[in-house]
Amino acid sequence: MHVGNTFSNRFSVIEVEGLDRPGLLSEITGTLSDLSLDIASAHITTFGEKVVDTFYVTDLTGQKIESPTRIATIKSRLVAVLEGAAPVRHARVKAAAE
Repeated sequence: MHVGNTFSNRFSVIEVEGLDRPGLLSEITGTLSDLSLDIASAHITTFGEKVVDTFYVTDLTGQKIESPTRIATIKSRLVAVLEGAAPVRHARVKAAAE
């Protein structure tokens, strides 16, 4: 898991590595959305059971993520997704549909 600002002039780059499973990409992108991040570009790579997904993101104002606290929150939420400990998002989708 890496969140950095040196690889791109316009975007923060989030690199996620872990074991693939059904729905993982959806969980990752849902988490990024929940964190109010806009995904400008995503590069999805799978090597057998392993995924290496790279996301070029900004905050909702189009700026890089610079706050160390915000970066730590992003990392902890994505680690929870990779470990399968993230909350299920279905309740939110259902509530939004009602």
